[in-house]
Amino acid sequence: MDITILGYWGGYPSADGATAGYLIDTGEGQILLDCGSGVMSQLVKHTRVDKLDGVILSHLHYDHMADIGILQYAATGAIRNGKMQGKLSLFTPSEPVNVLSTLYGNHSEITIIDPALPVKLAGALVEFVPVDHTIPCYAVKITYRGKVLVYSGDTSYCDSLVELAKDADIFLCEATICEGSKHTTGAGHMDASQAGTIAGKANVKKLVLVHLPGDGDFEHMLQSASEAFGGPVELPDTSRMYTV
Repeated sequence: MDITILGYWGGYPSADGATAGYLIDTGEGQILLDCGSGVMSQLVKHTRVDKLDGVILSHLHYDHMADIGILQYAATGAIRNGKMQGKLSLFTPSEPVNVLSTLYGNHSEITIIDPALPVKLAGALVEFVPVDHTIPCYAVKITYRGKVLVYSGDTSYCDSLVELAKDADIFLCEATICEGSKHTTGAGHMDASQAGTIAGKANVKKLVLVHLPGDGDFEHMLQSASEAFGGPVELPDTSRMYTV
């Protein structure tokens, strides 16, 4: 299973960057996990909309779904040109209703996420667990041939995330709060030490800090996460592919 980080900024991107977006390739197919601001311009470097088996939105805040309408434009064109035989398969929370309503159209087949119902995408098992954010949000676990990726979504510290991430090969965990940063009020988010604590309790093999504040002290964040975790911690690297 290959993971390409398309974007990792929280709130808004840096120059030439993108907010949340992760491309998962199992070899049997591809999954796009979140589709934030700038993600579409990064996605086209690696794949096309007609190659996606599904798109998962962890929640309906714009830094996680700002480019979904643009991806739907691409799907509309691919359908019209005969490159895409079916609609874009989109998995999303049910709220906020006013944001959800904008996602419907002839380009998309929308499935409302039910944490009691795992789904199969690209040959992988995809599971969802509610986490503690300011609106409904889901952490996501993707299992393929015994390898496990867990993505926290946006959340404050919660024990359900520890259970979901247990023994994961790679854990993409939000770390939005940073001492000295003015990026967030902190509601519904974690700092790097909390991300490291969850990684340690869950016995994950590798922790990658994501949803980073633009004004964060990243060396301090790495140190805090490493001290809490005791295992390998990385900042996200959009120039490489992570393989598990």
